[in-house]
Amino acid sequence: MPTGSKLAGAILFFCVGYFAALQVLLTLPEGMPAAYFPITIAGIGLWQGWLVIGTRAGEGFGLAVANGIRTSVQIAFFGIMIFALRTMFQRSGDLRYSSPGEATVDALNLFLEYSLQSLTVQIWGALFVGGVVGGILTEFAARSWR
Repeated sequence: MPTGSKLAGAILFFCVGYFAALQVLLTLPEGMPAAYFPITIAGIGLWQGWLVIGTRAGEGFGLAVANGIRTSVQIAFFGIMIFALRTMFQRSGDLRYSSPGEATVDALNLFLEYSLQSLTVQIWGALFVGGVVGGILTEFAARSWR
């Protein structure tokens, strides 16, 4: 059922995801295609904001901060997973793998590689600060629209 806290969480974490994706674009190597990257990560933020923080709002500010950080970490996890799988499927279209097991192992390696590449202060700082602020503002929305 739609609530004000779900809407606020979805909008706020859409913005957090978009801003974090812009930080990632600053760290990508030259020539790496990233046409739909910011909007994809922002869409994950919208989804996580609605389902995770929006449903858990109204339980206090301490939990709001924790749930905001949790939502930000889940945005990063699902974003890295989606783009690792995307790269694996592109490579499999070019017939780079001889078996499904090889493709699966490469997808896991890509996930680890992208995770290590994301370990910068700009990216995780944006996610953590955005998670804390988004969690607190979602808590305010839950208290305002009861």
